[in-house]
Amino acid sequence: MAAKNKGLKSLIRLADANLNEKRRALNEIELQEDELRRRLDDLEAEKVREQQVARTLEFGAFAYSGYARGVIGRRERIEAQIAALQPMLEEARQEMSEAFQELKRYEIALDIRVKSEKAEGERKDTIAMDEMSLNMHRRKQAEDPA
Repeated sequence: MAAKNKGLKSLIRLADANLNEKRRALNEIELQEDELRRRLDDLEAEKVREQQVARTLEFGAFAYSGYARGVIGRRERIEAQIAALQPMLEEARQEMSEAFQELKRYEIALDIRVKSEKAEGERKDTIAMDEMSLNMHRRKQAEDPA
């Protein structure tokens, strides 16, 4: 019976390695998204600083308008990159979910098999003990003819 379990254990190891690979791939995409969102936050903070500087300078309003157009373009490009990552994120999440489900199927199958083998072993032990008890009782009856 252990040979059957060995095959399932090998499948579990492979499924676990596959799941870890899917997690790493998802993590890479999430890190890219986080970096892009951080860049958006930095851009917003930079824009606020430039607005404050523009208010203090006499010619700041003229210079700021060109800067603001540039910021809008940069923000749009970053947001487009984030939007392009979304399908990749969904696909990576789906693949990771499927890999996790596959691993769980193998683990459940192994658990069922181990419990079944244990129950079968206990059943055989019970039968053997019952037979020994019955044989002892027969011997005792044969020795004691009362």
